[in-house]
Amino acid sequence: MKKPVEEGNPKDAADGFRRSLGEFATGVTVITTCVDGVNYGLTSNSFASVSLNPPLVLWSIKYESQSFPAFERCTHFAVNVLSDDQMDMSQRFARSGPDKFDGIDWTPGVGGAPLLHNTTASFECSMSTTHSGGDHLILLGEVQNFRRFDRQPLLFAKGRYAVSVDHPATRVFTESVEGFGTPGLEENLLSIGMVRAYSAIAARLEKGRKSAGLGLSLMQARLLQAVRTYPDRTLDQLTHELFLDLKSCQEILNSVVVLGLLSVTENGNVHLTAEGQSRLNAIIQHARESERLLFQDISEVDLATTLRVLSQIVEQG
Repeated sequence: MKKPVEEGNPKDAADGFRRSLGEFATGVTVITTCVDGVNYGLTSNSFASVSLNPPLVLWSIKYESQSFPAFERCTHFAVNVLSDDQMDMSQRFARSGPDKFDGIDWTPGVGGAPLLHNTTASFECSMSTTHSGGDHLILLGEVQNFRRFDRQPLLFAKGRYAVSVDHPATRVFTESVEGFGTPGLEENLLSIGMVRAYSAIAARLEKGRKSAGLGLSLMQARLLQAVRTYPDRTLDQLTHELFLDLKSCQEILNSVVVLGLLSVTENGNVHLTAEGQSRLNAIIQHARESERLLFQDISEVDLATTLRVLSQIVEQG
């Protein structure tokens, strides 16, 4: 068994405990209610199903939340499961303060609890019971009505937003990409084809890295490569290589520093350690060997053309 990136007693290492909890991916919901004619809502990823018969769900709220008095008194609440294009909605209701419902579309549900539009699902609940759970109150609700829409859900994992994709183990690498190359679907957008091709290749390479014992995730490996490509830069100057927000990049950096692969100066400049350089060389060598297998049915002429086109796109960017 490999050494964990972090471990300890939650009472002594709260940040590490929080990051470990973040390894459990969840959906993103906005819980709403109406008390004395005033609407309340907050973002929550503590939502979970409890029972089908009777139909029960639960979620939890901090005692110190500004909305706590309202939810403690409410007779009904609604669970709005956000879709993958509603990050702004999640961030709006994650903030404290009034006027969260200004300028957005919603419809009153059972007990007046607002049902947000364009969600992927919603559940209208009557309050069943509550339980104290540490610094949170656990609210159990009985579902009176539900709705499900043909939209993709917004996810949250490792401290950042995510979307769902098919697991690479459920697809064959050589099968055609659905929709790409078919007239009329996405107008044969090159950018979509490139993203799908990258996803397929990256998934196979990451699976190979794990089986080879190289131990790093895709984003950890990308950070090592970015540091070598752009030496003596701060993390803020490297985020464009990871396509993540600064907070998420900081968590990845912390995890790699703990492994002894990167170091950070007092000025915030990030450097590869000798161990990091060695690990990156091994990853690159493994990628070269994997690519020879992945692309063995593609002609050298086509591969050379693809590499030349991609290089031109990078230079233009």
